[in-house]
Amino acid sequence: MFIRIKVAWWMYHPGDSKPPEHSALVTQAEFVLPGTYRVVEESLLKQGSHDTGEVTINYVEVGEGDPLVLLHGFTSDWRSWSQEIGLLSHRWRVLVPDARGHGGSARSEDREYGYGARIRDAASFIRATAGVPAVVIGHSMGGATAMGIAALHPELVRAAVLEDPHVSSASGFPDEARVWMEGNRAFLRTSPSFGEAVDGMNANSNKDAAAHRLDASQAVKMDPETYNPFIDDAMFDAFDPGTVLSQVKCPVLLLQADPKQGGVVGNSAAEHIRTGVSDCTHVKLDVGHSIHKDAPINFRRSVFDFLDTI
Repeated sequence: MFIRIKVAWWMYHPGDSKPPEHSALVTQAEFVLPGTYRVVEESLLKQGSHDTGEVTINYVEVGEGDPLVLLHGFTSDWRSWSQEIGLLSHRWRVLVPDARGHGGSARSEDREYGYGARIRDAASFIRATAGVPAVVIGHSMGGATAMGIAALHPELVRAAVLEDPHVSSASGFPDEARVWMEGNRAFLRTSPSFGEAVDGMNANSNKDAAAHRLDASQAVKMDPETYNPFIDDAMFDAFDPGTVLSQVKCPVLLLQADPKQGGVVGNSAAEHIRTGVSDCTHVKLDVGHSIHKDAPINFRRSVFDFLDTI
């Protein structure tokens, strides 16, 4: 039997001489690895902001060591990584920004939300906060952003993990996805309250209540105009992933979700990335688009094994 515990954890290796203060043994949590863990309260996370010159980016950080940056996907914020932050912070200084137009970060006055702008933001953030080349882990939109930083700003990236990255244009979206995005944009333009968002966002969602409420809380903070480049097929106007793969020189882990279960990286695209990047490890998982949420144990095993090689 598994239980779900809605907290982040700090990993402690049983071989260490002394457990950290307030450590607790957890044996039946579906998202943890075997061992002893310490709860990382949200209040213990350091909150910060960074002015890129275009927008102000909100972020949280915790831990010591070499820098590791987590980039969330579209419609999310830093909390989408809440179950990973504690685990990673045992070894790394973990930095988790909100993308422009998401979470606590500022909205773009000129409504610029394509990958060109997102890559500029992330590069500026890493340059200002990390101090040295960072490991960058990105999911979906964050994965494409991570790829862009690795290609266009190789001096900033030590290694990259691309979790089912969004690397194809909106023209590849099924009609129902475009209709969904247009509906969400129209709804968010009404400036709904959190309660209204719980009732109105993803009304047919099959997620559990807690996940649904998290989605709603993230959605009400979004700029509705972040949907524009997806709907208008303009996300890649300033950045074409397919043309820059050879410029990626750092080690890359590509985690591909199953397209039949909602994964956005098709087999041909995955092969193009695998062969186009000089040092690429490709892992395909039998799970949907949000690998770190839907298959956390497999996600962590793949990521930790990869990080051990760099």
